[in-house]
Amino acid sequence: MTTTENSTVVTDADTVDTAADTRGSANRYARFRTAETVVPAISFAVLASLYATMSVLGHRQLRTSGFDLGIFVQQIASYSQFRVPTSDLLGTGFNTLGDHFSPITALLGPVYRLFPHAETLLIAQAVLFALAVIPIARLAAQKFGTTVGVVIAAAFGLSWGVQAALNFDFHEVAFAMPLLAMSMVALVRRRWLPALAWALPLVFVKEDMGLTVIVIGALVALWTTGRTRILGALTAVWGLAWVVLAVKVIVPALSSDNSYDQGSKLPPLGEGIADTAHGLVAGDSRAATAFLLLAVTGFFALRSPLLLVAVPTIAWRFLSDNTNFWKPIYHYNAILMVIVFVALLDALARSHRHGQLTERGRKLIVAFVAAFAVIALPFLPMSRVVQAQEWTIDPQVTTVREISESIPAGNRVAASNNLVAQLVADHDVSVFPQRATDSTVPDWIVVNQQRPAGWPTDETGDLQAVDRALSTGYDVVYSVDGIEVLHRR
Repeated sequence: MTTTENSTVVTDADTVDTAADTRGSANRYARFRTAETVVPAISFAVLASLYATMSVLGHRQLRTSGFDLGIFVQQIASYSQFRVPTSDLLGTGFNTLGDHFSPITALLGPVYRLFPHAETLLIAQAVLFALAVIPIARLAAQKFGTTVGVVIAAAFGLSWGVQAALNFDFHEVAFAMPLLAMSMVALVRRRWLPALAWALPLVFVKEDMGLTVIVIGALVALWTTGRTRILGALTAVWGLAWVVLAVKVIVPALSSDNSYDQGSKLPPLGEGIADTAHGLVAGDSRAATAFLLLAVTGFFALRSPLLLVAVPTIAWRFLSDNTNFWKPIYHYNAILMVIVFVALLDALARSHRHGQLTERGRKLIVAFVAAFAVIALPFLPMSRVVQAQEWTIDPQVTTVREISESIPAGNRVAASNNLVAQLVADHDVSVFPQRATDSTVPDWIVVNQQRPAGWPTDETGDLQAVDRALSTGYDVVYSVDGIEVLHRR
């Protein structure tokens, strides 16, 4: 009797404990589900707002330019009017698909038609960049909880590569950010078909993105069997086919001067590899970029094979003899931020599965990532947002807008590169001094004498070009805030 009663008591206690464990598990699951939803949503809202604010304020501080924001405004304005995408900044009637194969920007045509302003592109870019944080933050929150989700979302969203891109006008790479993030996260989750599906449109972002698609397809083919392996191989073929078609057929055929070189001059492979190796050892800007790419994740991303997805982008940049491609500035590192942060999460997950990383070790890595982001922030463009001066409009911007309003619709304008972006939404604009590819005769010339753009010529070249204009039928009709306006008689 006693034994039976004791057994009954133990059984009841086990039932209570089991129910408590079930409730606890359910609560933890609910918290994780909430984190998976709330962290990405808040991260997107905050980052989109920050990005848009930073970009628009930069535009009002005269930090945007004709090359490249002006080019994209003209390109997307063409799409909005159902015309072939052209940009007179690149050359009179120049088809922009003859510069880079980026047909995906046509998706912004309807938006620009509703809001025909240069700021429209900057805000659209802010939204596209912020969209990339959603799958990354969700993965981090799902795998490691709310705190890690928040840290990774902030570290990625405020990373140096992302900020450098947003600080430099608008670029087609904005479309690659969410597509690549979705594809990479799907690879971590071993959801092979979504990973391939999200990668396919990358070939329409820019001609070199097909190389990234090749690697994603190859990884899926390597890690799977049967039908999925075949689909991975076909995806790699898709990427290769579009690289060849774009670089060898489409872009050269549409390039008006027939001199397309993919924007970078690649030396012979052996010479390029030797030069790159020497540069990395000697510590040139390639070494700085490589170090920052890995340091942003505490070098832990090296434990993930997904880092291989970054190889094509790094290779064509470092092998080029265009030193601008080597630097940790401009827009070239944005997609690499997606890759290294997803690789970090993959490395953490793999190490956890294989028992190679303790809980304390994971916390130390995440803490380092957070510390790196915080320490770097004062040196990055986003830090300007807290400065009072950043919220004012540069006097030259106000002056250029008044000049723009005074120029009759339909008149052609040639302007200094750092003034073009203020004029391009309202007028047909080319850059001043005019380039050899520009055969137009502008009705107006707007020159920034106070702050020379430095391109296409230096300050001396600007002065010489103005003198030529004055001797060939132009008169100075307006001069204020260091901006000189010439009108053709």
